[in-house]
Parts: sequence; structure tokens; C-alpha cells
Amino acid sequence: TISETSADGRYWVGYAKEGYGLEYLYKPLLWIDGVPHELPIPDKNFRDEEIWVGVMARGISANGEIIYGTSWENWDFGMLYWVNNGANTEKPKWVGEDVREVWEETMKNSDGTEYTTHLVNGLICQAQLTKISPNGKWLCAAYAVDTATEGMHDVITSKCPAFFNTETGKTYIFDEYSGSARSATDDGIGFIVNSGGASGYVVDIESGTQLGTTEQWIYDNYGIT
Repeated sequence: TISETSADGRYWVGYAKEGYGLEYLYKPLLWIDGVPHELPIPDKNFRDEEIWVGVMARGISANGEIIYGTSWENWDFGMLYWVNNGANTEKPKWVGEDVREVWEETMKNSDGTEYTTHLVNGLICQAQLTKISPNGKWLCAAYAVDTATEGMHDVITSKCPAFFNTETGKTYIFDEYSGSARSATDDGIGFIVNSGGASGYVVDIESGTQLGTTEQWIYDNYGIT
């Protein structure tokens, strides 16, 4: 599957599914001038456990310099990125490394038996192909926070929009909004989509200033309702 291409068409990114039935693994791919190369994957998954489903490459910056993808295990959707060095691209980093936390928690099954699992706070994304600025400086995500319920039977995950600067390694979390960050411009204008996707807001990422609702911003800048 090819997910997205660079503006000049030289680089394509996507993934392949290796195996059949319940025994399969997703592998991220980078095509260079039509020739596919397998991208490296992290040593552990988003929860610092063994990888068992794999990783997909989802998008690439218009200039071809930054690739982003997701780990696709359970409901984790951990977001990661590669710096494109061609066929010799190094292992990816987790988007939002500066705010990512992983810890062990002892949980209980419904029958009261205990088991150990890993909880995580970090940046996630799903299958959207728009979550990167054209120059690759900004990546757009949701900051997901795991919380064990009082009885330790379930884990509740809350989410809010977040942006990550690939040049400085800094994450900007917008916890006053719901939903996720969906896209950004090179100069740091960010677009937030509310939960449900029917509306959203435009923000200046670094200052945290709201520039209006999506509808207002589009009308003010383009005269389109």
C-alpha cells in the first residue's frame, strides 16, 4: 500500500503486510525512484513491549525529508518519524519523546486475578495523511494519557491535540481542546479538529494563541464560507 508521496514524486511511503491469517506483520516501506526499501522499526512498540503487529509509514513531507508513521497494535497508534536518508535511513523516533512516559501497572481481571501491563502517555495518530507540514518541521497528533480505573479493571485513555517540532524536539500540548491536531503550515499555524470532526480551531502553535474557529479563519483568509 502506498500512502503518500513527496511533491516531486521521487519518494513514496507506505507499508506491506507479510504473512497470512492471524500470523502477519506490517512493515513500513520507502520507495526511492520506484525502488522499494524496508524502513527500520523501533526495538519495542509504543508500550515498550515486543512488536507483534508492526509499523506503517503513513505520510511524508512535501520536500521528502521527514516520514511519519504509526505502530498499529491494539488501540495504541503510537506516532513515530524517520529522517529520510534514503536507503540508509536510521531507526525512527517516537513523536513527542520529550513528553512520552511508559510505566508498569498491576491490573485485575474481572475474576480478581492480577496481571502486569504497561501504560503510556504519548503522542498518537491513526491513518490520516495530512499530519505534517510541507517542510517536515511540524507533526500533528493527539496526546493520549492512560489512567487506570479505581478498581484497576480497565484503562481509560483521554486525548487532546498536540504538535511536535522535529527541529527542536519540543511538544506543544493543547489540553484546553478536545480532538486532535490535523495539519500545520511551515510557519507554525496549526489546525485542530474537534472530536467527531465537524468543526475545529486554528492556533499559533508556539504562542498557543487561538486564531479563530476553522470556519472563521478560512473566511478571513480566503473569503470562502
